[in-house]
Amino acid sequence: MNWAFELLEVSPDIDVGGVKRAYARLLRKTRPDEDAEGFQRLHAAYQLVLAYATARGAGASVQSGHAAPAASQEPTPNRAAGGGDAAAIRTTAESPVGAAPSTPSPAKTDVSPVLAVNPVELVNRVIQQAIVNNDDRELSVWLSKQPEFWSIRTKQQIGLLLLNQLFRNPQPMASACLDTLLQFFDLEQVLSGVNPMALAQLRRRQLAMWYLLPHNDRALAWRMKTSANNSSDRRQLAACLRLLQAPWRWQSVPWPAIRRGRTAAIGQFIHGLCGGHLAELPPQINHAHAAFWYRAALTGAMSWPRFAVGSVRAGFLALILMAGTVGIAALIWWTSGDGTHILAALGTGAVIAANILGLWLLYAGWIWLDRWQGLPESSRSRPVWLRRMLIPALCATAISLDYLATAPVAAIAVLGATLIMALRRFQHRSPPRPATRRTRFGSSLPGIGFLIIALANIVPKLAPELPDQIPIIAIGATVPMAIWMADMWRHRFHFKRKATA
Repeated sequence: MNWAFELLEVSPDIDVGGVKRAYARLLRKTRPDEDAEGFQRLHAAYQLVLAYATARGAGASVQSGHAAPAASQEPTPNRAAGGGDAAAIRTTAESPVGAAPSTPSPAKTDVSPVLAVNPVELVNRVIQQAIVNNDDRELSVWLSKQPEFWSIRTKQQIGLLLLNQLFRNPQPMASACLDTLLQFFDLEQVLSGVNPMALAQLRRRQLAMWYLLPHNDRALAWRMKTSANNSSDRRQLAACLRLLQAPWRWQSVPWPAIRRGRTAAIGQFIHGLCGGHLAELPPQINHAHAAFWYRAALTGAMSWPRFAVGSVRAGFLALILMAGTVGIAALIWWTSGDGTHILAALGTGAVIAANILGLWLLYAGWIWLDRWQGLPESSRSRPVWLRRMLIPALCATAISLDYLATAPVAAIAVLGATLIMALRRFQHRSPPRPATRRTRFGSSLPGIGFLIIALANIVPKLAPELPDQIPIIAIGATVPMAIWMADMWRHRFHFKRKATA
């Protein structure tokens, strides 16, 4: 324990009072809120030297037949010296060990064991052993064989220092090894004072770093639900890792975007690392890159990354079709000598490319509009009244197209889209139901098909002038309006609370 004497700048023959004075002098230079790690080393050295001086004074008193004076305990700061992570452990530093009784007898003299190694070095050794040993059983056996942990007091102190250091600097560690450390140092219990939320965050961070180790690619592939038995899967994992480690640039988007399944693979890779908690990704992963590709892989909403990736794919497909059309025309011109086919091919290719891009824009707009309509009433998306009155406005547009513009085909298209939007709005804003009572839209497809076939057989048999006398569009517009009114009636309490507020 020479390191403790050197840190306190005292000699081995110092008494208890000298130890306290040296500790008070150094405590003015090393404060817990400024240098947490230095304060931990100083406090550990103070405890060791104080226990040594107390035990030496007690032994001298027993030999001389006089009672050893009681060693008063020095108050320690009522906080865990862990810097910004001190909130993760709600505990206080323990009082100095080895306090002798006021009237000891030779038969009852108890000298507490003194740790003869540096606590920081011991914590680093335990962490290194947990990183190297992927087997939690081997780690448990190694911990039980260390003589430094045979003292309960030392074991508790090292456990707190270990957890504080892991909170400040997470390490690549499997969950089983972290559970072994928590169980060995009695930190998995509620009474230990460990914040469970901070501990879960630490577990995810260390597991993400552990997955990125080269020899853990099989475990990462299993978590991504892909096989790692052949080289192609390993190459895919390596390609995803190289992409996410590179700096974020727009030039790196087109090539992964046009490759089949690469966007979904990148999204699975990121989800396998952090489980969707992007803030807990390892430091070697570029967070901007990861956030872009993770949002691009999500299919539930039309986010900006997904729109960008889809636009790149649509543009690439349009260029391929346009180039193919022009190539065929050039081949015809080369064989026949007629150059007019090239101009016609250019026009045809431009029309095909415009149609592809237009279809993609319609699909992206529909996805965004469907999610926007399905937002709950408590959402702060603006404008609120436009979102509420969109379905009645579309119904009025369909009726106007039929009666004023005399365009029944366009009116039927608008009315059909409005009906689908009203149904999905009602479904998205409905409260969740048990799985046994949840209705599936796919189960009703046979009935809808039978109804369409029956109507197709009945309509031709009607009188030719009958459809002109029946306001079919107006009658059809009542269906989405009824669904919209039912949805608004179900959320009427929200309007009442807002009006009273």
